[in-house]
Amino acid sequence: MIRSFFFVLLSILFVSVVCFAQEEAAEETMEEPTAAVAEAPTLTLEDIQICTAVEDRQPVGAGTVFPDNLEKIYCFTKIVGATDAVSIYHVWYMGDKEVSKVSLSVKSSPWRTWSSKVLAGLGLGKGRVEVLAENGTLLGKTEFEIQAAEMKTEAPKEKTEEPAVETTEEPTEEPATETTEEPTE
Repeated sequence: MIRSFFFVLLSILFVSVVCFAQEEAAEETMEEPTAAVAEAPTLTLEDIQICTAVEDRQPVGAGTVFPDNLEKIYCFTKIVGATDAVSIYHVWYMGDKEVSKVSLSVKSSPWRTWSSKVLAGLGLGKGRVEVLAENGTLLGKTEFEIQAAEMKTEAPKEKTEEPAVETTEEPTEEPATETTEEPTE
């Protein structure tokens, strides 16, 4: 009988230890995790300009309307918020038609980078450049317009005895090419 009593007592003790251990484990799983989840850096477009050149990592000839007799125009951007090397995209449009998508590296914050578009064969009209993050998020955009260059006319010459001869220059067509400038810090 004493054996039975000790066996029952030992069994109750064992069952209560097991139940107590399971209760503590259940309470631990209900607690919120303390480890912070690292968030992806938020990129911000701090500056965007369409210009005629980039010199010393600065836009030159910035504007919104450009003559079609320029060789090319540039989209200059300044990105902040990058903690690691990431890519952004300059997506060039004329009207609603995408004409090119240029991948550019952003290696630190702030980072200036640019792409360019040759105007030959691009046509006249309104266009835009959208700046996208790697995941496709729109960081910003800017619009521009390509207009026909005005023809320069000379002042009328005084009449001379020789008949005036008119000459016209034929426009030359160059193939449209896309260039990407390598950014420097």
